[in-house]
Amino acid sequence: MWYSVILVIGTYLWAAIPTAYLVSRHIKGIDIRDYGSGNVGAANVMTHVGRWYGLLLGGFDCVGKGMLPMVIAGLFGMGNFVHLCIGVVAVTAHNWSPYLRFTGGRGAATTVGVVLGAFMWQEAIILAIVMGLLGKIILRDTGLSAFVSTLALPVLAFMFNRPDEIVYMSLGISVLLILKRITANWEPITNEYSFVQVAKNRILFDRDVYERIEWTNRRPKL
Repeated sequence: MWYSVILVIGTYLWAAIPTAYLVSRHIKGIDIRDYGSGNVGAANVMTHVGRWYGLLLGGFDCVGKGMLPMVIAGLFGMGNFVHLCIGVVAVTAHNWSPYLRFTGGRGAATTVGVVLGAFMWQEAIILAIVMGLLGKIILRDTGLSAFVSTLALPVLAFMFNRPDEIVYMSLGISVLLILKRITANWEPITNEYSFVQVAKNRILFDRDVYERIEWTNRRPKL
């Protein structure tokens, strides 16, 4: 029992470490929250710090923050309920880090790690195809394809007859990912755009405006 509690708390403190923020500060001397999407995550670092830094951070968020705690729980024979808690806590901590006044990333890479750590291979393959084929080739917008993947995750978990706890974990993570899109990093809605426009764009495309390049290339006003 106590080992489970310690692992869940440890996962929260570990997954909350804002690696994208720290790398951006160290390499470029910038607060990554002031650039592009404002996301403290790999994709934003890739655009504004460097491609390889972004790729390495994405791998760490996936394997280190999402997959590793799930694998540790499995090695110690902890049940599905503990896996449920770890998966939800890892994504929550990454998205709303207490080290950055509860700002953070979007949780995509961490979610992939959680899914892999729960040995949800079929779901991972299908969602990778959705993200790759639908996002890059057909829609040409990974924000929209990520939204489709978010909705599909708990449905696929149910279809593949995963244990109830894993289905609930998938549903909880999907809710967290959509909630993060809506709240962003607590960025206020400016007078340039209506509330309805911004809400729609945040939910569907994970940004305040329809044009992706305009959003991802934002820089602080001098």
